[in-house]
Amino acid sequence: MDQPIPESLQGETNDSVLAYLADLSAHSDVSEALEGAVAPLGDVQTYCPDASQYRYRVVATRGVVFAFAVGMRTIGFRLPPEFKDRALASGAESCSQAGSDWAAITLFRVDWPEPDLQFWARQAYVYARYGAESGA
Repeated sequence: MDQPIPESLQGETNDSVLAYLADLSAHSDVSEALEGAVAPLGDVQTYCPDASQYRYRVVATRGVVFAFAVGMRTIGFRLPPEFKDRALASGAESCSQAGSDWAAITLFRVDWPEPDLQFWARQAYVYARYGAESGA
């Protein structure tokens, strides 16, 4: 049974990403990769509507969702424009369904170097804490 979205995550800043994720799921390997990437960060909250049903997982700080795990191998990060451009240039894909500042990184690719998830998580975390409200 789905847990309601926490009040702290409700609002215009997160509307697009939560609407995009509403009916999606996430493989446990992808959720674990996301959790590992954000582990070194400070003020982080995670939300999964129903972990027993492998629903999507989001990570937020100060009420701003800055990363999500979805599908069999995708982690999305909310990034400032200059870092989104770098992510796209290094193999990420735009995830405009979640919002204009989202990039999706595909995990477990045999034809591509392993992405530095901690780097991208840190950039998304800083952006969420100090600037994402105006770019959602």
